[in-house]
Amino acid sequence: MTKIIKDTAIGDAEDIHPEAAVATGYLANHASRIFNRLVDSRLRNHDLSLSLIGPLLLLSWKGPMLQRDLVQHSAVKQPAMVALLDKLEAAGMIGRAQSTSDKRAATVELTDSGREAAAIGRNVLLEINEKAVDGFAPEDAALVVRLLSRVIANLEAPPGT
Repeated sequence: MTKIIKDTAIGDAEDIHPEAAVATGYLANHASRIFNRLVDSRLRNHDLSLSLIGPLLLLSWKGPMLQRDLVQHSAVKQPAMVALLDKLEAAGMIGRAQSTSDKRAATVELTDSGREAAAIGRNVLLEINEKAVDGFAPEDAALVVRLLSRVIANLEAPPGT
């Protein structure tokens, strides 16, 4: 296995430690940083960022929801989500209203501007994901998805399993 990985490493770049160049975690993290940078650079033209489109995409998929449910369905913690929602509300992309069932909770929903921003974000994400597998045969692109899904499952599994 190590031989196969070494033969397909990202190269002999002098700025990458040889062990890191063949390490799954390093490569996944490096790919993520490049992906995020490309997405952010494309979204910047629309006064958006990767962090801002997360809640927009979730709301466009699931519809209006309580603010606490947005936190539960994302990787963003409560204080950071509040800050994101404040920015989105100030930009006119979301509206917040007191929940009818729980006076302490706020329901968040997209505005027309938010729906447009979500569509832009979705398109940018699809384009950059397509760029990531450019030149791959469809079965190879599907294999990458399956292998990365297994890496994630392995890392999320409780210790000893």
